[in-house]
Amino acid sequence: MQGEAVSREAPPGTDSEDAPEVHPRVWQRRVAVLRDQGRRRLRWVVVGVAVLVVLCVGLVVLHTPLLALRHTTVRGADHTGAEAVLAAAGLLEHPPLIDVDPKSVATRVQALPWVAHALVVRHWPDQVTITVTERVPVGSISRPAGGVAVVDASGRVLAWRSEAPAGPVLVAPVVPGRPGTILAGAARPALMVAAALPPALAGRVLQVAAGPAGVVTLNLGGGVTALLGRTDALRAKLVALASVLAGAPVSGPAVIDVTVPGEPTVGPAPPAARPEPRAR
Repeated sequence: MQGEAVSREAPPGTDSEDAPEVHPRVWQRRVAVLRDQGRRRLRWVVVGVAVLVVLCVGLVVLHTPLLALRHTTVRGADHTGAEAVLAAAGLLEHPPLIDVDPKSVATRVQALPWVAHALVVRHWPDQVTITVTERVPVGSISRPAGGVAVVDASGRVLAWRSEAPAGPVLVAPVVPGRPGTILAGAARPALMVAAALPPALAGRVLQVAAGPAGVVTLNLGGGVTALLGRTDALRAKLVALASVLAGAPVSGPAVIDVTVPGEPTVGPAPPAARPEPRAR
């Protein structure tokens, strides 16, 4: 019989007696396909191994002293100090630059009492810049152990000082904690007033006192006291107080009442309460 012979060889994994007849060309095509698939798989394995080797070499290079942190610039840390910023950031030991995570570093720096915000930028191959925005103090509050605690408008304790710095002294039924802590809520009225003082009043107000009921009074020096009441309509009350002081000199002892900002009054200070006589 003419023509090509038909192969009866069974494909791998099948019984030769039950194997169907396979044409030689079909069989050769199957073998070629299997070999091509094997070569493709081998190429992918080689590529994967090569990529893994490159990554390993890259990690080793990134952690060598050649790419370690060498230069750090700290800006804006006037009260905090560059050394304290670097210590909080964990950069004093000059770690590899690849290990410096800007977000984590910024979070650690912002935990410092004076720091409101920190921006950390890496500059390859060996530099980091930390730009700090510090908090603004609004006054100080006495400490039971002596000295004062300097605070910002949020009530955050920025520092302890032996003497009160420039600015109003706050009086409130709270005990200030260590730097970095927040004053209790009873200090909120005094903080709000101290932060809202306009330039015309900021230099004259010596003391901002908040009572237990949230009533705020200002000591203007010379025996002159301003009664603000609660902190509602605060801006209008401060404008009224500044207008009274600008209109005519007020000599003490006197009380300027701006609890109703549209109708401010100036009157003598109430007499000091006399002690009751002892019972005999």
